[in-house]
Amino acid sequence: MAQPHPDYRPVVDDRADLERSPAQVAHEAAMTEIAETLANIEQAIRRAERARKAVAVLGRDHNAELALKSALDALRATHQRLFQEGYFGGDQQRLV
Repeated sequence: MAQPHPDYRPVVDDRADLERSPAQVAHEAAMTEIAETLANIEQAIRRAERARKAVAVLGRDHNAELALKSALDALRATHQRLFQEGYFGGDQQRLV
């Protein structure tokens, strides 16, 4: 096996983990979870939009169109709320 170049430094530095506090590690893990959840909500929004357009083309099912529009509104509101409160909510706790 070849020896690494003496100036070689790995991309992932184990020291970085040691220099971060447990609170920083927890915060980063929480931000990752928020980002993944937002991505899933965005995918659900795209799917609901496709479904709404397909139902509109087929026509004659007004209730399905209304239900999909309502679902889209709720998904968009949930996405916006999670984005704003998750990334910009600050350190204070909220009572919902």
